[in-house]
Amino acid sequence: IAAQVAESKLLAPALGSVGIGSIAWAVLGRMDQFGAFPERYASFVDLLSIDRVGSSFIVDLIIFGLFQGWLVDDDARRRNCTNKSLILFAKYIPFLGLAFYLTARPALEETK
Repeated sequence: IAAQVAESKLLAPALGSVGIGSIAWAVLGRMDQFGAFPERYASFVDLLSIDRVGSSFIVDLIIFGLFQGWLVDDDARRRNCTNKSLILFAKYIPFLGLAFYLTARPALEETK
């Protein structure tokens, strides 16, 4: 069951919609209570300057972005993927590049 879920082409659009929804909510959600984007951005920068947990989360995102490139290379080698533009897009566009790669990657050839 895990292999079927991991190989499903529906996985990436589901994950991509969560990411796009989160970004849209951060920019557009409840503007009447939290202000427009410039006010939110200033508040975000202020929060990062005093909050260690928020700052460490940003560092974690950067580390995962770097780790994502290694994961994509490893998966592309396992799948014998030769589409260099797909691999580069997945490596250097965080989150959405990975979601697109999960949709467009070739199927895994099972070895027995």
